[in-house]
Amino acid sequence: MLQKKKPKIAILSLRNSYCYGGVLTSLKMLYEFCSRYFEPTVFFLGFDHEISTSLRHGTFSSSHRHVTYFGMNCVEVGARWAFWEPGHYAYTHKEWETLLAEFHYFVAVSGTCIAAHPLALLHKKYGLFIATPYQEDRSERVKQLSAPRKIIDMMAQKSMLAIEKNILEKAGYIWAMSSYCLEKFKRIAELDNRRLACCGFPLDCSTLPVLTHKKEKTIVALGRFSDPRKNLPMLMRVFDGIYKALGSAKLYVIGHRPSDEMLRPFMDMPSFKKIIFTGQVSTGDLAHVLSQSCLMLLTSYQEGFGIAGIEAMLHGTPVIATRCGGPEDFVIEGVTGYLVAINDDAAMQEKALVLLKDKNKRITMAYNAQRFVVEHYDIPLVYDAFKKGFVQMHPELQDWFNRCDSYYKKQSSCGAVFHGIKEKGRENTCC
Repeated sequence: MLQKKKPKIAILSLRNSYCYGGVLTSLKMLYEFCSRYFEPTVFFLGFDHEISTSLRHGTFSSSHRHVTYFGMNCVEVGARWAFWEPGHYAYTHKEWETLLAEFHYFVAVSGTCIAAHPLALLHKKYGLFIATPYQEDRSERVKQLSAPRKIIDMMAQKSMLAIEKNILEKAGYIWAMSSYCLEKFKRIAELDNRRLACCGFPLDCSTLPVLTHKKEKTIVALGRFSDPRKNLPMLMRVFDGIYKALGSAKLYVIGHRPSDEMLRPFMDMPSFKKIIFTGQVSTGDLAHVLSQSCLMLLTSYQEGFGIAGIEAMLHGTPVIATRCGGPEDFVIEGVTGYLVAINDDAAMQEKALVLLKDKNKRITMAYNAQRFVVEHYDIPLVYDAFKKGFVQMHPELQDWFNRCDSYYKKQSSCGAVFHGIKEKGRENTCC
């Protein structure tokens, strides 16, 4: 069988400090996709004083280092003058040029498009897999900044918005995670519809979770609730109202536990003792909680998509969400869940109680939710959207994708399974 070395692709992204969340989930997924067809390397900005400039540590130059991040081959590029966001990539322009010189294909994945700034500066042809506009991604977090940081942030805004517009307009293809963010991007920049797609997020639907293990009055919320965008106060108030009406309801809050300072206003509520903060959990434990939950509450101020929502729906858990953007693609009113206005506690409580009190409606909605995910977000559907975008940018990849898919199909028929991040030794050849 003909063996051909996979072409190299650079994936530009962000590395967060808390090691979970939508950006990391999206990065790992895209790395897995790219590993099927390319030899991927992830690049992200670093702020460690060992590789970046730091007045505190007396370092005035930056460098890079090779690291492994959740099994992915990565390069961390040190920043210069971290306090000034418009210069994060511009000040290290030459370093990026050297590091990216050996790559033929480029894609950026993050919440916003800013991680692709080096690609725009270097006039590369690149794709974007992104979920939210720059301004909306940070509108709630900015409120938490100190006064000096707010001043610096205000000074940087005009430059950052110009950078965002330039990145969007230079992109060869944009995969937007939701129709909400797609429309937002169109308002920011002049974009060609032929290089745009709304693709969602892929989930493995090959083996569907059983929908018969639901526990009465069990509710789940999933997210990084230390982020003010997640709107923890609304979640606490809504559950308190549900608890007062039913008495025996229980809420699982999955993700990093919010600080005591954030929780203190709610600790005296009678419902607080019925809230279980699980912290971060394994994939298996998450699946177990979702499979037992009757419904999910999503109270965010803003979501570019809301991966947690479709994860819940795959397990037959209907979603009651605020009209915060992305979830409006998959929360179909009265079919897979309900939508309410942001901070409309009464409306969310009412919809939750309707489901919790009506078992037949819950069962119907559970099957609807799972079927919707299978029909819209199964892995082959989203992977096809990725391939279409790459071929739009690089027509020569069509034949390569076909050959690789044929190879993997033959391997699968022989019982072999592809694992892009885990497989070693054979991942750089195909077909």
